Amino acid sequence: MALQQEKITALYERLSDADKLAGDSMSIQNQKLILEKYANEHGFGNIRHFSDDGLSGTVFSRPGLDAMLAEVKAGNVAVVIIKDQSRIGRDVLEVGLLKRTFEENNVRFIAATDNLDTANGFDMMSIIRDVFNEFYVADCSKKQRAVKRARAEQGIAMHRPPYGYKALADDHNVWLIDESAAEIIREVFKRFVGGEGSYTIAKSLHERGVPSPRTHIWKLNGKPITKEFYWTTTSITTLLDNETYLGTLIQQRKSTPSYKNHKAFIRPKEEWVVTESHHPQLIEQEIFDIVQRLRENRRRNTRHGYTTPLSGLLYCKDCGKTLTYLEQKTFRGYVCSGYRSLGSADYAIARKCTRHYINLKDITAIVLEKIQETVSLATDNADEFARRVHSKSNREAEKTLRSKNTELGKAERRIAELDTIISRIYEDKVIGALSEERFAKMLKGYEAEQKALTDTAAGLKAEIDELKSKTANIASFMKLVAECSEITELTEKVARTFIERVVVHEAKVKEGRKFSRESQEVEIYFTYIGSFE
Repeated sequence: MALQQEKITALYERLSDADKLAGDSMSIQNQKLILEKYANEHGFGNIRHFSDDGLSGTVFSRPGLDAMLAEVKAGNVAVVIIKDQSRIGRDVLEVGLLKRTFEENNVRFIAATDNLDTANGFDMMSIIRDVFNEFYVADCSKKQRAVKRARAEQGIAMHRPPYGYKALADDHNVWLIDESAAEIIREVFKRFVGGEGSYTIAKSLHERGVPSPRTHIWKLNGKPITKEFYWTTTSITTLLDNETYLGTLIQQRKSTPSYKNHKAFIRPKEEWVVTESHHPQLIEQEIFDIVQRLRENRRRNTRHGYTTPLSGLLYCKDCGKTLTYLEQKTFRGYVCSGYRSLGSADYAIARKCTRHYINLKDITAIVLEKIQETVSLATDNADEFARRVHSKSNREAEKTLRSKNTELGKAERRIAELDTIISRIYEDKVIGALSEERFAKMLKGYEAEQKALTDTAAGLKAEIDELKSKTANIASFMKLVAECSEITELTEKVARTFIERVVVHEAKVKEGRKFSRESQEVEIYFTYIGSFE
């Protein structure tokens, strides 16, 4: 075939990281030699190489390929020659679109070792080869995923240690504490528990000139610092949420839908691979738990610019919503957020609950006194404290278990009844006692009820299993006690260290006096040990 000499003979080479293991015949240099030899032997001149090194055949945005396609679409290419069809790509649909692009621009397409030449007309084998090329990628992806999961289940770390750790030089699965970074991490946790926000901590570290996590890791690994990375709110929250600092290695947390779709997603938690005690612990479990509770109950400043110690910890007994801080001329305290919310122009209709108001001074005094009494008993008479906690915990657990088991029994009995009912209406339909339309309507209703009950039963079983395994963690509570000196005031740190939640009941008022409280019940739940008297 006579070629216009001013047009290009494009020689395209591609090598992926996986292909490098296949030997010299797959190297970019050897592909170039093979293609040049083929072009010379077949009389193709004005050759130009377009190469992509280390790029997967499932990716179709490649510098070399993009440059060649730009020349093709500009009408500057007469022939495209590749070593074999897998070099152009390993995706049937994308490769088909490329071939159509070549055809639309009158470009001859040749795969030298596959004996494919579009000048010879349609080749059915080329389509089959494209299918096998894609199957190869799918099979490799499946095997790689299986290998990675197996290694993760063996407790082998497949990523670099995070900020706060460094890998042993001759064994990257052994992580050691990086003391300079560990000191900053401990400071961040301590300050956050003490009441400082993420923004305040980040700003302080930046002003002190402390290297950010990314900067520190780059320096640790000998990478040149091309730009300065700053401490941000995200930097702080990432540290605070990282379970790695408990000594736990978490892998297989993220994945991609397939080898074609590389958009990462978070797997369900039950699919994560968790290796306990993989490396030294940086943060105590008790401190980490406190931080997570604080993160869940975000504290917001009042309009006067401060946060009260119990903000986010007070809950309404009736509707379960948090109590919000309210400051007026004659009142400083908390009110149920369900009561305060407005959903319509009519204030009375919009109220979701009653006031449940409680004075700031009163609730602060109540909680402080309760903490002082409990900590004092735990310190002065640990054995008696443990006996009382276990007794209370067991009574509550047994009461809840009885209630849950009763609910579960009712649900299971009704599910069995519905099986019998469905069998009967099916028999009625068969003998003609029930029309098809009536049968379908009844069946739909019974099956919907049965499904709802089955879901309820599954949830109850999970709750029962959790209750059976859940006991008061006295040891963890005692650690919190040991870390606190004499408690004289209810600071934010004290409240969030010892209190899980405080449940406020509606006040009982004196007859005929709407705002004159006679009494008001408050339930206080401690971290790790729950309600305690």
